[in-house]
Amino acid sequence: MSIKISNGVDPKEIIGLPVYTESGNYLGQVVDLEIDPETGQVKNYFIKSHNFLKNLFQGHLIIRARQVLSISKEKVVVRDAFKKMRGLVSNPAR
Repeated sequence: MSIKISNGVDPKEIIGLPVYTESGNYLGQVVDLEIDPETGQVKNYFIKSHNFLKNLFQGHLIIRARQVLSISKEKVVVRDAFKKMRGLVSNPAR
């Protein structure tokens, strides 16, 4: 699956962008990328997490490329999977 990257966005410019879920929840900021040396494609995005997630994941998240829905010059948007996981952690009896 290829992600939608807006025209004019260089992979190097992704570092520093805010990351949001598709429903608009802020997750944190991109601090690094893992690029496949054979294909040149981004494999993983390393995110410095925010608030609740910072405590849960010791400050960092790794988001696989397949979880990313879109990237623009303003932000990265990922699937809502983190929101679902957060609900399970805060209510483990589910």
